[in-house]
Amino acid sequence: MPETAKGLAAVIVGGSAGALEPLQRIAAEFPSDFPAAVFIVTHVPPSSISAMPHILARSGVLFATHAIDGAPATAGNLIVAPPDHHLILEDGKMRVVRGPTENNHRPSIDVLFRSAAAAYGSRACGVLLSGTLDDGVAGLVAIHESGGVAFVQDPEEAQFPDLPRNALRTGAIDGVYSAADVVPAILEWLKKPKADAEQHSAIARDEREAGVPSVFTCPDCSGTLWEVDDQAVLRFRCRTGHAYSESSMLSVQERTLESALWAALRALEERYDLLRRIAARSRRSGDAHTSRRFDRQIEDARRDIERVNNAIAGLLSEPASVS
Repeated sequence: MPETAKGLAAVIVGGSAGALEPLQRIAAEFPSDFPAAVFIVTHVPPSSISAMPHILARSGVLFATHAIDGAPATAGNLIVAPPDHHLILEDGKMRVVRGPTENNHRPSIDVLFRSAAAAYGSRACGVLLSGTLDDGVAGLVAIHESGGVAFVQDPEEAQFPDLPRNALRTGAIDGVYSAADVVPAILEWLKKPKADAEQHSAIARDEREAGVPSVFTCPDCSGTLWEVDDQAVLRFRCRTGHAYSESSMLSVQERTLESALWAALRALEERYDLLRRIAARSRRSGDAHTSRRFDRQIEDARRDIERVNNAIAGLLSEPASVS
């Protein structure tokens, strides 16, 4: 492990919906002489111009900026993943790349957390904040298993509690804190001696190496998905690198299914209209036998439309989730 990563501790913070307020509170609590590097990733639209560094810099005393590819990791700075790019930590520096989406996100929390587990080992502290689904859960487990510590925001405080709750279900969480108590907990952790990260078992970084081919296909590219089920988390990755956790996989499957149902409904509506037009033409021409045949097909199409409408209504009223 490089000397920079060996000697420097890293705090890695991830969040999704509802994470801005706790992030501001955490930024406000960092002291000016904070001795660790801080890396932050939140889910932002690919085309957005992220104001996160400006917001965090105004919230506290530490300098905040977007990550720069190849820049060294240093203490006392808040480094934010830029939109539409993954932030990866390796060899004592940061990498900013446009790799395949993970859990349907770029930047992905899992990507940053997993790289921190591999680069910093016992000197990594992962913090997962408010959000939906479970991007970041597998990465937080990797930090815990590498000898680092895994913290989550108290779900009772989080605006969107699914993300910290899904992390808690893994049994790999070392502390649950309100946003106001996160930095004091980190400072206490920093005082403790750290084991040599090289003594910990290697973290599997790629499901294609550690897993087996699954019966599922990638929702993004239709390729084979490799599956890893290590009891704490279930995750998938395809040949081209798209990756999903269990809740993210369900979510994207739901969107794919909804799209397919709307396409089916459109085709059925068009068939229904065409059958009615042909039946009307048959009646006008006096061909009663043909018009009755088309009337039966019209009734079949009407029932099919009703069934598909009911399926769409059921899908939208009960979104897929892991509870």
